[in-house]
Amino acid sequence: MPRDEDGVPSHQQYFAARPLSRPAPEQVRWDLPGLSLNLWTDRGVFSRGKVDRGTELLARTMALPETGAILDLGAGYGPLGLVAALRSPAAHVTLVELNERAADLARRNLTLNGVTNAEVLAGDAPSVLSDRTFDAIVTNPPLRAGKAEVMRLLTDAVRRLRPGGSLWLVIQTKQGAKTLARDLGEILAEVETVQIKGGYRVIRGGQKEHSECRS
Repeated sequence: MPRDEDGVPSHQQYFAARPLSRPAPEQVRWDLPGLSLNLWTDRGVFSRGKVDRGTELLARTMALPETGAILDLGAGYGPLGLVAALRSPAAHVTLVELNERAADLARRNLTLNGVTNAEVLAGDAPSVLSDRTFDAIVTNPPLRAGKAEVMRLLTDAVRRLRPGGSLWLVIQTKQGAKTLARDLGEILAEVETVQIKGGYRVIRGGQKEHSECRS
């Protein structure tokens, strides 16, 4: 089992509210077309020290509304939420993250990059989001937490999509992207793979205008 510098299982970052690793924050730079971000990362959070390839592919691919409400589900230290907020300055972006250390980093990163149209909520998404709904939801889901946990989060997310809303996610092909897309097809009006690159797939799911999610 992979472990970090403190001997803590590295997969803990996916489902521990308070990681056991000793903090050792570091700042990294992330460059995208037309956008450069400075990001604080740390031990005990996903993709410490460098934005992972799946997140970067999703950031380059996702098409988000200019206005309305956007959710970054499982935000980590905030890369997708920051991109969403900066590219859609008239929208309000909510970042939700179970890992309290990652959530604190996301708040720091919002401030560091001058983002004022976003907020960070720490905790289990279905609980802390209450009855909020969104025009778009983006996520790099925590697959190592297990399929049941991922589907619990995604099913809740789908219920929060407004009519015409879209769910954007990235999955490694070898980690069951095709199966997950099929499962999403049971709870979304439409599902499509919009990008395949470097072993990852970007999947978009949508709700039809003025329709309800199928159960």
